[in-house]
Amino acid sequence: MRRIYLESFIGLLIWFMASLFAYELIIYGVNTDYDHVLQEREGNAFRNVLLSISEQQGAQAAVDALKHVVSETSRKLLIVRVENLPEDVGHFFSTEHIEDSIYYDDDREPWFKLTDPNLVFHIVPDKKSDLWRAIQFDDDIGWVFILLGFFIYSLWFVWFLGRRIQTLEKVTMEFARGDLEVRAPLQSNKVVGTLNKSFNYMADKISNLISSNQFLANAVAHDLRTPIFRIQWQAEMLKDDNLTDKQHQKVSSIIEDTEEMERMVEDLLYMGKLERPEVDLKFESTDLINLIEDVVNKQRQDCSNDIILDYSERVYVNLDSWLFRRALSNLILNAITYGRSVTKLNVSTEQDIISISVEDNGDGIPESHWPSIFKPFYSTDRSRNKSASGFGLGLAIVDLIVKRHYGHIEVGHSSLGGAKFTIKLPI
Repeated sequence: MRRIYLESFIGLLIWFMASLFAYELIIYGVNTDYDHVLQEREGNAFRNVLLSISEQQGAQAAVDALKHVVSETSRKLLIVRVENLPEDVGHFFSTEHIEDSIYYDDDREPWFKLTDPNLVFHIVPDKKSDLWRAIQFDDDIGWVFILLGFFIYSLWFVWFLGRRIQTLEKVTMEFARGDLEVRAPLQSNKVVGTLNKSFNYMADKISNLISSNQFLANAVAHDLRTPIFRIQWQAEMLKDDNLTDKQHQKVSSIIEDTEEMERMVEDLLYMGKLERPEVDLKFESTDLINLIEDVVNKQRQDCSNDIILDYSERVYVNLDSWLFRRALSNLILNAITYGRSVTKLNVSTEQDIISISVEDNGDGIPESHWPSIFKPFYSTDRSRNKSASGFGLGLAIVDLIVKRHYGHIEVGHSSLGGAKFTIKLPI
């Protein structure tokens, strides 16, 4: 949001400055500047009045009248000889028949002659006078009010737009976390153009697609149970018949395959249940170390690997203990399967985050597989023993469980030489 605020403010500021520049260019650059036209006419009329005084009362009377006007208007009168004029002014008055005109320099201050061709009169503001100081202050304070008003409007506009974007962002994050029913508000005081309506259209399409895919996967997985059970039951019956050793091996292979298919179906149904946002988790304050020790003790009974648990203190975390046991069991079983002899668990806390890492001393996982390792049915054939690999659902289930606990899981290299999976949860 900070970037949106900054970019919006800078964009408005650039637009404001560009508008001022365009105004200056069009009014004073391309078109006739009628302020200058009026100033030149007033200057010529004033000079003509002075010439009239000079003809009737003498040159000194005209100069005295000029000095009086200059004094009353808080200005200063400079009398410059022709040979001492600035180059541009001297060039102007050196032109033929130009004595009857008034020259205005870059500051729009007048230069003119009266009766003496060798003297040029130059009128400039007396910047030190109280009047001109007040005028300068008013000009400066005017710009301050303009810029301050623009700044306040910009902040209001950015806040006004940002509040609506924050509402839409919140809805987007809830949708990304799996709440497929959430939609952006369509009230006139909360919409960002047609963006809210477009988001809702996209959310409807995605929600329908995901729901149909989940329904299809769950239906197929559920319907597979019956034929798998039939094959398994018939194979068990056939195994009890008088068969040759080769036939017994084939029947045993069939039974093992059906058991694997049954586990895959169970995992698919389990994933389908986890993916449904309406399924509420039973969060409760749980002794995390006690939970991990229970899972580790059960795994030790079924394997010969050395499982090490390292922690500095006992911590309590809000968990769905049944679900989280499944996630830990999957990670530990994964480490036992692909490790050689050692599986290490470490629990640590840092600020409001608790980290649970599971490491093995196997061959590890190449970094090229890390972005996809938690996708369903993904298999790292090159880094894992294919004969021992499953269906690629174990880590996907772990990822889903961790996300339902508002955490995330990472994969990396272990100091033992194998893979390292780290769960990070808010305390």
